Amino acid sequence: MTGILASDVEVVRRAYAALEAGDMYELEKCFARDVVWHEPGSNIYSGDRVGWPEIRDEFLLLLGPLSRGTLRADLVDIAVGEKYVVAVHRATGQHNGVTLDSTSCEVVLVVRGRVQEVWATHAKQAEVDAFWA
Repeated sequence: MTGILASDVEVVRRAYAALEAGDMYELEKCFARDVVWHEPGSNIYSGDRVGWPEIRDEFLLLLGPLSRGTLRADLVDIAVGEKYVVAVHRATGQHNGVTLDSTSCEVVLVVRGRVQEVWATHAKQAEVDAFWA
């Protein structure tokens, strides 16, 4: 029996929809205030961010402007485990003459109906690093 609720999966879906729409108000409702985001690699976004304001201001709000609105994270699939929701998305975009087209996974811990922690991983990490160099 899984410990993941249908509402936990839905909060992840809502977060992707809000990000796609550029709706930071709706996106904020999906995240805990003290959420932690772990971003791998060697680029401007790599590292750990703690708290919704830091994730919003130093990561999410910059994605669109830095890619001149070309970055997309299209949700492809969601897998549900005993403790985590895994969101698989295709990230595409243009930045500084570099094209991105990579499958990425976000391992998401949802607690009390909000995203509490995210571990990102990218199939083409070198491409992601070059994109955000």
